Amino acid sequence: MEDGNPRKPVRPTTNRARDIYNTYIRNESGMQIPLSSSDEAINNASENTSVVDEAEIKTDETQSHTDEQTKEIEKLRNEVKHLQGRIEQLEKEKAELYEQILRKAAEFENFRRRTQKEKEELIKYGNEKLLFEFLSLLDDLTNAVNSAKSNADFSALASGVELILNKAKKLFEQAGVTEIESPVGKPFDVDYHEALMTIPSEFPEGYVVQELQKGYKFFDKVLRHTKVITSAGQTGGDGEQKNV
Repeated sequence: MEDGNPRKPVRPTTNRARDIYNTYIRNESGMQIPLSSSDEAINNASENTSVVDEAEIKTDETQSHTDEQTKEIEKLRNEVKHLQGRIEQLEKEKAELYEQILRKAAEFENFRRRTQKEKEELIKYGNEKLLFEFLSLLDDLTNAVNSAKSNADFSALASGVELILNKAKKLFEQAGVTEIESPVGKPFDVDYHEALMTIPSEFPEGYVVQELQKGYKFFDKVLRHTKVITSAGQTGGDGEQKNV
């Protein structure tokens, strides 16, 4: 004691931050890393805390991203399942429609064949009723011929043939066949008449002079044109047959 005043012993000081950090390190790794200063210890502790925080944030982000992927995968699975169900439904409808088409095609083919057969039979047997009616004319003509052979009365034969003719006309009218009115003395009509020749006559040129063969209509349609001779007027004409 140089100055005569006793000095108190120096008490050792402690670094609180360093002690805390050393304790943390011992707990984590079992190793104690000394620090040169209290500031370095605080900085290191702060850095380690930041690393931990960043790791926790990254873990949270990864977990969130995983959840989103899981939801998206589940959504895609549901869509695939729905599309598969729709495909199965469409395949079923396709098979049903194909079966219906085959059935309709078979029905149409049967209908076509049946219609064709009916058409052929109609053409073949369409005049059956009319021909049946005309059989009576054959009977009447046969009786008239047999009567003429055994009887020389020609007036009776003529009367019988006239009756047969009237009967035939009636049968034709019932079937829709009628005579075209006689065109003699009327203008030539190409829709109903067929001119075979022209001759001079007292009729004006182009008028019908004579009817050579009677024409007939089947309802409103000309069945056979009336064959006629037309007039060339009072002068002219060669009386020869003309080609028409």
